[in-house]
Amino acid sequence: MPSHDRIHRNSLTVEGQRVSYLCNDGSHAAPTLVFLHGSGVSARYWTDQLRALAGTARVLALDLPGHGESEDAATPDLAHYADVTAALIDALGGWPAIAIGHSLGGAVALALAARRPAEVCGLVLVSSCARLPQVSTSAQWIWGSLPAAVRRALFFVTAKNVLFAAGASPAAVALGMQELRACRPRTLAADVAIAREMDLTATAADVRVPTLLLCGSRDRVTPPALSRDLHAMIAGSRLEIVDGAGHMLLIEAPGVVSRAIAAFATSVSRQFAPTAGVSVATDTSVFARWRRALRRLIALVRRR
Repeated sequence: MPSHDRIHRNSLTVEGQRVSYLCNDGSHAAPTLVFLHGSGVSARYWTDQLRALAGTARVLALDLPGHGESEDAATPDLAHYADVTAALIDALGGWPAIAIGHSLGGAVALALAARRPAEVCGLVLVSSCARLPQVSTSAQWIWGSLPAAVRRALFFVTAKNVLFAAGASPAAVALGMQELRACRPRTLAADVAIAREMDLTATAADVRVPTLLLCGSRDRVTPPALSRDLHAMIAGSRLEIVDGAGHMLLIEAPGVVSRAIAAFATSVSRQFAPTAGVSVATDTSVFARWRRALRRLIALVRRR
């Protein structure tokens, strides 16, 4: 994605590999909004949210290892994705952070919160779940017995109807399919395997930070029932169902998602406001930036 609305692309070497990411100038007060994409796509999937929120908060969206412009991971798994994310935030001085994940990215966000409980101050889990329903053994055998080229062709034939609701805009579908087709076959296969094998039930039950769950009413990959299960696991979480949207909620209803994130970030950001009666001269500019960012977030929420 080219530079636009204060968003630009950079890269750093962390955990022994080059990681590419999109960000703004980082001048806004804490917390950083860290965006984690789902299976087979990249940070570009968050373009609408990055542009909508870049003027109100520090934003960061990385290409997970093997995705987009980031280098491949030797052994891709959920733990590695979370560790690379944490290392990148360390390197950029981005803590505390609100981790915002879509689909598999939601699982990465949960794993990140488990690794950095004192530094992840909020979670937004979009079209996410703790565990996917098991696929029958016979179906797995049939799928596994097909040649890789045939599996890939079948995946793209069915992906559009499974991932998107019937009313999704042509632009959203085009972006989604473009991203999936650009994904390296090894990476896509690894993501699917990670999603099938993950079980974050215990991790979700241990979450102790404010959490917002968003799910499309027509999501066929992680349907609302799975979001309700996750909602029940995470104490104090809030669930919002977006009517008419499918699994690719963030690009099917980008404005709804951006406004929900802005409202949530506003509520979490209040804990970083300066304490009344405390005067620290060296932090005056930081507090002023925080107040300006909060005002912009509130204005964005009011347009909802």
